[in-house]
Amino acid sequence: MKQSMNLRIPGLVTQLIAVLWVVWSCGATGAPEVLDHEPSRVPIGPLTLGVWLPAGLDEFRFGADDQARLEALGVNYIEWLQPAVVDEWTAEQWAMDFCDRTGHRMPVYYPPAGFTAYDKLHNWATTTTVEPDFALQVRERVVGLRQQWDGAPGFHGYLVGHEDYSSDFYEALRRTVRVLSEEDAARPALTVGRLDAYASPTAFMDAFFDESGEPNIFQHEHYIFTGDLPTHGKRFQRRVDDLVRGYQQVTNGLQGRLGRWHAIVQVHSEKREGPGFSQHKYRKPTPAEIRLQAGLALTRGAAGIIYFVYSSGLEELRDGDGVVRELRTYGGLVDSQGMPTERYGGVRALNQELRALGSRLEKLHFHGSFSSRRLRLNPLVLSTAPALEFGLFGDGLNADTALILNRRTTESRVVEIGVGGREVVDLLTDQRLKVIDGKISLELAAAGWRLLQLRQLPEVE
Repeated sequence: MKQSMNLRIPGLVTQLIAVLWVVWSCGATGAPEVLDHEPSRVPIGPLTLGVWLPAGLDEFRFGADDQARLEALGVNYIEWLQPAVVDEWTAEQWAMDFCDRTGHRMPVYYPPAGFTAYDKLHNWATTTTVEPDFALQVRERVVGLRQQWDGAPGFHGYLVGHEDYSSDFYEALRRTVRVLSEEDAARPALTVGRLDAYASPTAFMDAFFDESGEPNIFQHEHYIFTGDLPTHGKRFQRRVDDLVRGYQQVTNGLQGRLGRWHAIVQVHSEKREGPGFSQHKYRKPTPAEIRLQAGLALTRGAAGIIYFVYSSGLEELRDGDGVVRELRTYGGLVDSQGMPTERYGGVRALNQELRALGSRLEKLHFHGSFSSRRLRLNPLVLSTAPALEFGLFGDGLNADTALILNRRTTESRVVEIGVGGREVVDLLTDQRLKVIDGKISLELAAAGWRLLQLRQLPEVE
């Protein structure tokens, strides 16, 4: 059952004056609106910090040195492997053994031993004809996977989909997640895609988010750092706006549903080559740009940050006759020899901060979000400065915590924020901030964030 929202709004007249002032001062247009977002049905939970592996793209490379570098990166989750066999173990077995020993988690993707007619788990759900024995076939494979992996601490869930956008697949997806929740209610189903690419995002979410068992997880992929994108300026900020809209669409779609979402953030470069063309599809994001993506996702209630992609190397795309039609060269967090790049170091440092932030968010519910360009009436933030993003969190009934993010990736700033509380505490430093005339002064690093808890002002009678 959906949980009704109860955001108390103290001093409404004061808030209206403050918001109208910021609308005028920042050049925004249109009347301000009350923030209208249902709190999430489940808390954020332990923050997932993951990486999309393929450990080597044209080969499977997962030796002791590779594993040590992966562990040092500071993630707690890995996914996506090649269908390789090394020393009689599949790539998935090597990865699960790593997870079991190090405390990482992993969703299973390939079917259990013996089910060779199905090359990938998501093929269960990519069918346009649901035969009478469909559920039975899915059930047999889930039972097989549980028999294979039960007892493995790293066995986290089932990766059942990847860019399965056609509405023809939704009924099979619905039945797949239903069987999974019946056979293994303790583990989630996961699927990957860009939400606005689905034929019907609402119908897809209706099919994927089951009302029983462990909340399922949608992993949203959205890459904005194309080969020709500058590092700052209006064009850069317009592209950031695109990313915010995509994240907001996921947030809106999850309202009232039993589920969570992860952001798959771009850390890679990619060059595509084929007959008659060559294109630098994506450029390498800077460490601040990677941080920005993570911060934007967290202001929109993401429960996980998944980095794409870890490895560097060549991918060959072939047609139905096996002829190579396109070559894709990826530049990941480690180079083609598995050695750390500059971005590896940036992500490693970022993960230290994300672990601290996640420990403060995990028991909180997401209560909604907004941009400084369109400040919404809410009980915590009454006025703002330009180029900021806000996420509100609380106990599922009332919001008392705000995550504030600087959208500018090349500029540290000191900003003034009007707040609806007489006591403001930075939860990451336990520092109490001075509130002077209802405002606080905040230092924000480039793409930096602050997590503030605010005690509400008494209501005006």
